[in-house]
Amino acid sequence: MPTWAKVALAGYAAGFLEGAGSHVAQIAGGGVHTYDGVRWPSQVLYYSLVLWDSLAVCLALRARPAVVPLGVAIMTLDLASNWYYNGSAIRADPGLFWAPVGLLPMSLFGLFVAVTAVPLWRVVRRRASVGSTPDIG
Repeated sequence: MPTWAKVALAGYAAGFLEGAGSHVAQIAGGGVHTYDGVRWPSQVLYYSLVLWDSLAVCLALRARPAVVPLGVAIMTLDLASNWYYNGSAIRADPGLFWAPVGLLPMSLFGLFVAVTAVPLWRVVRRRASVGSTPDIG
């Protein structure tokens, strides 16, 4: 597997691990009412991201092809929902976008996932089809 693909998979694992940890911390801090400020579809999404982000970490570390479409789906839904609920605050105070946590790192990670999706998919799919052990190492 090319070095860039290993680095990309490690980036996927790190990004989705941070996402899962963030949602766990929010739920632990706020309990079952953590996401009461958003509509129920987004609540379901945010709670389920603990599972989906964790699954993406495992798939990335095993270099499984499913990590690519799963990662794209996670980031598309997560970013769409977060921008929907936080976009008005950003428009009111654009400086909020540059905070070290929140929409900026999420958007950058989403861009990373989008840019690497097709080439990474080609590498991990080809590698899985030849029967090799699909771990990053």
